Amino acid sequence: MTEFEQTIEVAASPEEAFCYVADFTTVTEWDPGMVESRLAGGEAGAVGAAYDVVALFRGSRVPFRYRIAERDENCRLLFEGEGDKASSTDEILFAPSGTGTRITYRAKLTMKGVYRVAEPFLGGTFDGMGRKAMTGLKTRLDASR
Repeated sequence: MTEFEQTIEVAASPEEAFCYVADFTTVTEWDPGMVESRLAGGEAGAVGAAYDVVALFRGSRVPFRYRIAERDENCRLLFEGEGDKASSTDEILFAPSGTGTRITYRAKLTMKGVYRVAEPFLGGTFDGMGRKAMTGLKTRLDASR
């Protein structure tokens, strides 16, 4: 398993930040590692909502199906992603901070089958992708103010 965690501070309120991230079709607006995202089932932002996404990983297009597994209004989202070669769990926490929001993003990537042997070598790539996504999220949420 490969893990990533980072905390950022954004100007948007917890409600604004939460609603924006909960609708995972927006991920392509802030995460340069995601090139496609569409609602595949359920109500956008609600528990059970499914999103078909395509990630760019080391130059390859990797399809995933993400779904919102848990949602604590304006505080926490838990996304679970499944692809042919890997699964992902992304927990996003939102907390008031001054006039904005502190967002903590925790992600775990687990390779499947024969691809598990590559896990020890993916940490740097996964970390870099996560940091770029968090920079994009901060830029996007700060611009909304």
